[in-house]
Amino acid sequence: MSNPKQAVCCGAIVLYGKQRFLVIAAVGGHCLIGPITAQRVPRHRADVILSGYPDACGEIVRCGDALSVPQWLLTDTEVKVSKRGMRQVISGASTEFAARRVELLRPGAYRCALARGYRPGDKGRKIGGAPHAE
Repeated sequence: MSNPKQAVCCGAIVLYGKQRFLVIAAVGGHCLIGPITAQRVPRHRADVILSGYPDACGEIVRCGDALSVPQWLLTDTEVKVSKRGMRQVISGASTEFAARRVELLRPGAYRCALARGYRPGDKGRKIGGAPHAE
């Protein structure tokens, strides 16, 4: 059983139930954790290859499936990921959360390059007509 007074820090590999998770962030009594799984194809945009600890061979952290759980439910395994590995995981998680915020907006609220139309002097793809050299 887990100790209710144990301190779980960012970068720790913990057990939640019977599955291994990586602690992405720890604030107060709650932790943001991402599941650690074997690599598989196809990969999601938020999957980060886990490196920075001895047992990491072909494992990924699924930042898109991150959970927020109370700290007392986690069992610490005394294994930590390096700072370089954690930077990659935090970058992947923040990119995923930013992409999800854009996806929640109504259609047309976020202007992309395709919605801007023709700009004079643009060397973009020519639509229609015969191709020619410029």
